[in-house]
Amino acid sequence: MIDFSKAFDLVDHPILFSKLASLIGLPDRAISWIISYLTGRNQVIKCDGSVSSTAEIIQGSGIGPMLYVAMESDLCTLSAMNVLVKYADDTNLLVPSDSNLDLSTEFDNIKQWAMENRMVVNILKTKEVVLGALIPDWMSARLHWWVWSKLSLPNC
Repeated sequence: MIDFSKAFDLVDHPILFSKLASLIGLPDRAISWIISYLTGRNQVIKCDGSVSSTAEIIQGSGIGPMLYVAMESDLCTLSAMNVLVKYADDTNLLVPSDSNLDLSTEFDNIKQWAMENRMVVNILKTKEVVLGALIPDWMSARLHWWVWSKLSLPNC
């Protein structure tokens, strides 16, 4: 589970606008509207006399999560065996144990993307979750054979 610090707040507008322009099928008029919507706007919250820092993408707006998804549209894994699951500003990297690239290599790639896109990975909130059972190798091979022997697969 990868946490980008202040994901909505740190989106660099020129980088976002460039990514929006590269999206196939997004009309120029829509891009112009988004640029107009974001340019010169900041959001602050005042509560009990305290004022928050400014946010670059208006949080709570219907368009905010979509814009963040566009921002992350070019964040991809290095290996086709590994998967990034993205939902708004939540990003999860899935690396199976038999992957041809390890977790640290994929994570280095994400940190490099973040640096190039002026985003910050919050290491303290980023978590690694290991799923699976501890099965001895000799049992794993037998279990694998048994599962495959029980499947009825279509003829291709």
